[in-house]
Amino acid sequence: MKNYEIMFILSTQLTDEEKQAKVKFVEETLVKSEAAEIKTEVWGERKLAYPIKKKENGYYVLTTFQIDGIKLAEVEARLNIEESILKYMIVKND
Repeated sequence: MKNYEIMFILSTQLTDEEKQAKVKFVEETLVKSEAAEIKTEVWGERKLAYPIKKKENGYYVLTTFQIDGIKLAEVEARLNIEESILKYMIVKND
């Protein structure tokens, strides 16, 4: 299993409860894909470098985890369906 991190940006139009639910959704998605050592760090609302889906601000969340590289396609497939996630990026940590 290798170390990865995912940075995702949620819409700021969500309520605080909805934002927390989306963070849990990402964590549960990782658990279902057999990820380990999941740690989430909420960065909060920040201005985007450029507009995404006509939004100027986003709610940033960073999650680190360990997973087998083959399972990443499963995670990405589930995240692509979620409309409230404006953008995400998964990066391998060395």
